[in-house]
Amino acid sequence: MKRTAIALAALVLATAFAGAAETKIKGIDLDKPRVRNASGSALGLFLGQPTGVTYRQGISKTDSLEFKAAWDLVDSSKDAAAFGFQANWLLEFPGTIIIEDADIPPYVGIGLSVGVGSGGVALGFRVPVGLVHRFPKAPLELGLEVGLGMLLFPATSFDVDGGLALRYRF
Repeated sequence: MKRTAIALAALVLATAFAGAAETKIKGIDLDKPRVRNASGSALGLFLGQPTGVTYRQGISKTDSLEFKAAWDLVDSSKDAAAFGFQANWLLEFPGTIIIEDADIPPYVGIGLSVGVGSGGVALGFRVPVGLVHRFPKAPLELGLEVGLGMLLFPATSFDVDGGLALRYRF
């Protein structure tokens, strides 16, 4: 599973950096209203590992801040975090993946993760990579994410998480 997640993350990163973000990419003008960019706010659910709520705040056409508050459904008898919190800065690469005239930009980011559970507090960093699709006729966005990270406190270990996000755009 971890090898698959790492391979998927490497593929998304390679694809993302292959199509650097410009104002006009592969015939897509990012200033036209039909292109749904990262600006604006979105609130929804994140289903996967961890499961919880997610909020994304766009700070430009390609940059956004994303926050998750989640509960972990993994066996808590192994001192896993009962509650998890994540904060990520995300950079999108619009125009990189276009399927039937729909722009599905890959993104990469950097973030912090905090877990609170019976084992105490865990602190780490993560590198989320994924894809996001903003529906042109509905105020919804759908995202697929894999986060590769490292827990730094109380012990050092690698961490992989990911899932599917469905958000309502304001």
